Amino acid sequence: MGRITPSFRQIYEETVAELKSELQSAMVDLGHKSAFDSILKDAWNREQAAMGNSTLPTVCDKLNLIASIHNRKLTAAMARELKDKDLKIKQLSDKIDELENAVKIIMDKLKADTDGLK
Repeated sequence: MGRITPSFRQIYEETVAELKSELQSAMVDLGHKSAFDSILKDAWNREQAAMGNSTLPTVCDKLNLIASIHNRKLTAAMARELKDKDLKIKQLSDKIDELENAVKIIMDKLKADTDGLK
């Protein structure tokens, strides 16, 4: 009698089904449920082939690693976006300082002109 070894895809689908039915359905926080769906859609499903080729011992190890990589990608994108926004804020702040200085110069000149008329 030959031994049948299930494919990674079969084990993956069983594991995800168990996680959805046992873990996600028990989650109270809707944000966590949404985050679970996001990891499933944006990370796990997209990287099934990579996980199938991995030599990590369990499907859960592979799922965890892929989720961590995906989270790191998102964190890096957010860091770049934050850096860009910080630069824009700095540029706007510098422009405001320039405008304030220009207004002060104009006000000082107007005051000097009105003082000279008295």
